[in-house]
Amino acid sequence: MTKREQAAKPRQFLDSDDFLSRTGQARYRWDVASDVIEWSDNLFDLVGMRHNEAAFRGRGFETMLTGGESQSRFGVVFAGASEGNRDQPVSYQCSYAISGQHTANGEPVWLEDTGVWYPGAKGRPVRAEGVVRVISERRQREEQLRRKSDFDDLTGLPNRRYLELRLANTIDASLETANEAALVLIEISQLDLVNDTYGFSAGDDVLRQAGEIIASKLREDDTLTRFSGAKFGVILAECKGGEVYPAIRRLMDALGDDIVKSEAGPVSLRPVIGACRIPRHARDARSAIAGAITALRSASADKLTQFQVFDPDPVLETARKQDAALAQTVIEAIEGNSLRLAFQPVIEAQTGRIAFHEALIRLEDADGNIVDAHQFVPLAEKLGFVSLIDGIAAELAVDVLSNHPDAVLSLNVSNETLEQPQWLSDIASRLAQNPQAANRLIVEITESHAAGDLEELRKLVHLLKDMGCRVAIDDFGAGFTSFANLKDLPVDIIKIDGSFTQNLGKDRHNQIFIRSLIGLAQAFGAKTVVEWVESEADAIVLREWGVDYLQGDCFGAASIASPWEGAAETARSGASGRGYKLTA
Repeated sequence: MTKREQAAKPRQFLDSDDFLSRTGQARYRWDVASDVIEWSDNLFDLVGMRHNEAAFRGRGFETMLTGGESQSRFGVVFAGASEGNRDQPVSYQCSYAISGQHTANGEPVWLEDTGVWYPGAKGRPVRAEGVVRVISERRQREEQLRRKSDFDDLTGLPNRRYLELRLANTIDASLETANEAALVLIEISQLDLVNDTYGFSAGDDVLRQAGEIIASKLREDDTLTRFSGAKFGVILAECKGGEVYPAIRRLMDALGDDIVKSEAGPVSLRPVIGACRIPRHARDARSAIAGAITALRSASADKLTQFQVFDPDPVLETARKQDAALAQTVIEAIEGNSLRLAFQPVIEAQTGRIAFHEALIRLEDADGNIVDAHQFVPLAEKLGFVSLIDGIAAELAVDVLSNHPDAVLSLNVSNETLEQPQWLSDIASRLAQNPQAANRLIVEITESHAAGDLEELRKLVHLLKDMGCRVAIDDFGAGFTSFANLKDLPVDIIKIDGSFTQNLGKDRHNQIFIRSLIGLAQAFGAKTVVEWVESEADAIVLREWGVDYLQGDCFGAASIASPWEGAAETARSGASGRGYKLTA
């Protein structure tokens, strides 16, 4: 047969079982009354499972599953039936693991089970049909992300989340027993120089060895964690007033005297240390962290000693009380489910159509007033609970995407949150439960974060894109990101900082900068958004320069009202039934 004859020959379509096999799935039909399950012939090959007659009975199949996080198909189906009489088919989805004792390689195999059950005369399930597919690799990735929520991969030390829990317990114990303690933050100040000189792997090596040196100088009851970035957190148990100074001096000497032999060469450590006494100057974890951070900042400015112990003065105390009052308002808003999402349209420059909306966090106060993010997010960052706000914003955004198939959202995430694996773990879990939402979510990373650890950022961007999200660099031009770094980051969108659109018609420098950025973004295959566009005249100029998207009050201010047709609700925390509690 010639190629022309082959091309003219009608195409043969795959039968359903062959199609399922080629797409990594197996089908089943479950007769509830007889408890018999009929499987497609490819089940055992797909799962790598030894032949077992139990698999052909509903309850028998349940005995082949592992415990732990495995769900029960039987339970999911009949839980749905208990919600009331049904006269229409009901869809369901669950995941479970076939025990390793039933698989050829002795390892559990995770399956995702998606199906529909059909009700009988009384609305109870009489038959179910569905498909299963292997998701073991995905579960392994999710487990790795969950692991990141408790421990730091690089140093093997507990992370900041653990520190905060331990710190709260230490403070409670100090208040009950009148014993004193101290929170110490240690920053390896020249780590950026090490990264620039020797590379990031050398910087990682330095951090690991610094952690080992600190650990060698602590007592058994003291606690060592990796706080964030180049910072370590230490809780000194039973450390009375004057004892904190010699303790800090020992740590300074140990780190300052040692020459770390990194894989790229010798490095001298230059620690900066800030401490806060407990409970003398802090009676909750948040205050202790804020005090230690304040002392650390002062120590960075003190070129002589390079360490400080927090000691409040009247002027600073007044400012702290104001911050504390605002912090309490924010905490009450979180716990009272008073956080909202506002939506600002981002339009296609050439057509004027809405391309997506930026989701912006808002706070509703006791009087019903809507408070903009810039009034409370900086304080949340300062006091260390911005990650909780970011987590709520992410949950609200995924809920909106799940409920509105036409919605496309971008979501800005703070630098501090991006340094904590918990956020990444949470967003991965939420998107795993709502997979149709992932490709309509754009995660915005600020340029200041992009200017940091390039290797870590590259990993983060790839993880987000593996989940199905797009990634944008926000506020571009306001920081110091190297243009050369952009070629190593597979970002989809570059958002040009709005400060460059001010007085655009007359400021030649801003014109040159924006046109250069648009050209660079096009060269790297990224789309561009120009923010803070306030006039049609500026929009016309930007269109001529080839910008892809425009954002600003000229095209619509941010509003908490849902912009999707037929949707009058607002995106508000607590709408899903989950409550939030901000603990010390």
